[in-house]
Amino acid sequence: MEFVLLICIFFIVLFFIVSKKSYKIKNTLLKKEEIIVQYEDQLKKILVNYEDKNEQIKQKKIFLQKCNSELSRNIFFTEQEAIQVIQRLSQL
Repeated sequence: MEFVLLICIFFIVLFFIVSKKSYKIKNTLLKKEEIIVQYEDQLKKILVNYEDKNEQIKQKKIFLQKCNSELSRNIFFTEQEAIQVIQRLSQL
């Protein structure tokens, strides 16, 4: 009986050790930077697709409006940080 109890405890402890290693929490600063880089990459792809300057400006405006909407609902960004991200993207 004691042997079975020890085996059960061993597997429970092993389960917690394995599950802790596979679950990684990202730092919020890292996550914010990943989101910003993703937006920059998307904007660069959009700008490459259009050769006409007027069309680039139009598409960039649409994209920035979309980003602003998404950032305002994102839990990682405050309102001031969202404004800074939009300004950073508008300079590309």
